[in-house]
Amino acid sequence: MSTGRISHYDEGRGFGFIIPDDGGADVFVHANYIVNADFLRKDQKVSFEVVNDDRRGKQRADRVRVI
Repeated sequence: MSTGRISHYDEGRGFGFIIPDDGGADVFVHANYIVNADFLRKDQKVSFEVVNDDRRGKQRADRVRVI
């Protein structure tokens, strides 16, 4: 599992982005893949897995947990 912090999250639209602690590109996160919270806040620390979203052909965060 990777860790990072939330750079932006739009609660109304249900998505945002994670800045990974190990560097690299920001990772898209959708509300459907948050495990232990209803929404995320800017600068909140999270753990997550990066998976390929076959429907969009891009990577996204999965099993996102607030830590």
